[in-house]
Amino acid sequence: MKRTILNIILGATLVFMAAPIIVVIINAFNVSAYNAWPPPGLTSAWFQKALANQGFITGLWRSLAVAILATLVIVMIGIPAAYAISRFRFRGREVLRSVLLAPLVVPRVVLGFGLFILFVTTRSQLFGTLPGIALAHVILVVPFVVIIFLAALEDVDPKLEEAARDLGAGPVRAFFLVTLPQMRVALLSASFFCFITSFDEVETTLFVVQPSVKTLPVALYHYLEFQQDPTIAAVSSLMIAVTFVFILLGLFLTNGQFWKKIFGNS
Repeated sequence: MKRTILNIILGATLVFMAAPIIVVIINAFNVSAYNAWPPPGLTSAWFQKALANQGFITGLWRSLAVAILATLVIVMIGIPAAYAISRFRFRGREVLRSVLLAPLVVPRVVLGFGLFILFVTTRSQLFGTLPGIALAHVILVVPFVVIIFLAALEDVDPKLEEAARDLGAGPVRAFFLVTLPQMRVALLSASFFCFITSFDEVETTLFVVQPSVKTLPVALYHYLEFQQDPTIAAVSSLMIAVTFVFILLGLFLTNGQFWKKIFGNS
């Protein structure tokens, strides 16, 4: 009985969380240009309009480039930082942890405005460039990745790495051959999280882009300032579909270990 009640609550929660997504997908086929609800008819014209919008296409490629660059940088920073914090005791360890996790308590708008002031006053030429946008996303997302890797390292037995060292492997080789393979679920999860978060980021990005260098979320935001038709819902539906494919790919690559982590061996 208790398990049935919990399943009902879980199902209701999932429906509640999925309802906005379902509404967006249905609205993407809405024949009404004014988002009338319920839709008086269905059409795929808004998808055609979205795919024909050059601003969206250009923004898509920019968002992909920024997301890939940010993901690579974040992973290269997050893994060694989390490893150092987890495995070593050194002066400044807590300071390093605090610095890496500080963006968690800073609102995204404040972070974006601060980066805008920094880029302009230092004349770093990062303002309005793809590397500058990627840097903003790195600062924003790296705390989450560090937390993921710290949690993953808690499940990695350091004695296995020590055994590899005793057998002649150097520190770097022991890490890549012994420790990192045990963190592959966390690595894939963090990479997907970084990519999706960077690709979808708009609040911070608004402050560090120029009109000539818009990412897809910023282009959608500016589109909404002038038009309210279901074109945005069509683009959102495509992004939802791609995200769902990424999730399925991640579950496939982890060979079901994600579900075992959550539900246990049962």
